[in-house]
Amino acid sequence: MSYPPNNNYGPPPQQQPYGQPYPPHSQGGYPPQAPPPQGYPPQQPPGPGQYQQYPPPQSMPPQQHAQQSWAPPPGQYPPQGQYAPPPQQGQGQPAPSSGPGNAPGYPPQTVVPAPPSLGYDPDARAPGDATKEAEALRKAMKGFGTDEAALIRILSTPDPLQMALIRHTYAAKIGRDLEKDIKSETSGKLEDALLALALGPLGHDVRHLKQAMAGVGTDETAMNDVLVGRTNADLRAIKYAYVSTYKKPLLDDVKSDLSGKTERFFEMLLQAARPEPGTYFDAASVDADVREIHQATQAKTGTDEIGVSAVFLNAPDAKLVAIARAFEARYHKSLERVLRDEFSGHLKAVFVAMLQHAMDPELYHARKLAECIPEGGPVDMGRLIYWMAHLHWNRPYRDAVKVRLQRDLKVDLASRILRLVPPGDVQKCLMALW
Repeated sequence: MSYPPNNNYGPPPQQQPYGQPYPPHSQGGYPPQAPPPQGYPPQQPPGPGQYQQYPPPQSMPPQQHAQQSWAPPPGQYPPQGQYAPPPQQGQGQPAPSSGPGNAPGYPPQTVVPAPPSLGYDPDARAPGDATKEAEALRKAMKGFGTDEAALIRILSTPDPLQMALIRHTYAAKIGRDLEKDIKSETSGKLEDALLALALGPLGHDVRHLKQAMAGVGTDETAMNDVLVGRTNADLRAIKYAYVSTYKKPLLDDVKSDLSGKTERFFEMLLQAARPEPGTYFDAASVDADVREIHQATQAKTGTDEIGVSAVFLNAPDAKLVAIARAFEARYHKSLERVLRDEFSGHLKAVFVAMLQHAMDPELYHARKLAECIPEGGPVDMGRLIYWMAHLHWNRPYRDAVKVRLQRDLKVDLASRILRLVPPGDVQKCLMALW
């Protein structure tokens, strides 16, 4: 694939932009990026090979507050007792008096919505020519037999925008649908793994959600994996892509599969209206939320699920961290333990996942991978494919998760895959993603 030099790629601003208008497609769907938040690894292009036309990492321009939907770094959160926004937004400064557009006693609100993660603008694709890749894919699936090794090699290399270009070129130059061809030439978990790559991160999320709600019952874990910890912008992109693909709103399918307080939680979540990262909050609001959670759980018989849902969905991740610290300091019991003790089923899993993601996103994702392939087995192959493909799209962040897996959880994922996943094309595909 001959890509022209590209100076506009990088991880999207924090966890994905929410609702910002997309720039012209000549920019690949993303504006020039400024420096990433502290602790964020820069997103860089794939290594040498097909994509050598990229400038070397040292020549890449600084990136904007960029972070994928899965990754506000732990170092970004304020230490205990400091419940203010980052320094440029007045952390540690006395609150100015009220002025035009500002609430009395609060600092000016300068929060910019995070942009969508790379690959979550359905119309964005890389510039360049992907004819060679499209022709190679067709050759691998044409005639008798399928060249699985070629499919794995070609599909595991591009970044999200390059993959979008390959899909577009395959349709325009070959006159065929890449997804349909993969489905007709492969099957089982290999089909799932190749589609996870060919569809790109947004298409894969949408397909995974549809599978989670297909048939009798709901795969609640799969639903949580896709929707928890996502930015407003990515949630909006997922909702739009879902209705575009399946001709039915995502919320309608969610409501038909869930009920009661859990249904209400996801209805609130899918409004995609959580405060953006960097939104100002103070110690008084944290204290009020701590008291609300206590009143909704330990202070009464039964639990107020909607009350806790409202606290969680009206707090950015940094505030959830502050709430958890303040809760434990006051009641001498961790918030996570209270959630586990007071809730059950799907809601318990969702609250715990939201809190763990806020507290330490890298460790959260390391745990998800470890859960998919426990030392004693069995392997949850569908979930393992989902998480490995999901993290593969942001390779510097994936590498940070690798470190946490080995350092904190003592898990060598590659070794487990080689021991616990049967030899064959699925194993080869997973290793190509790692």
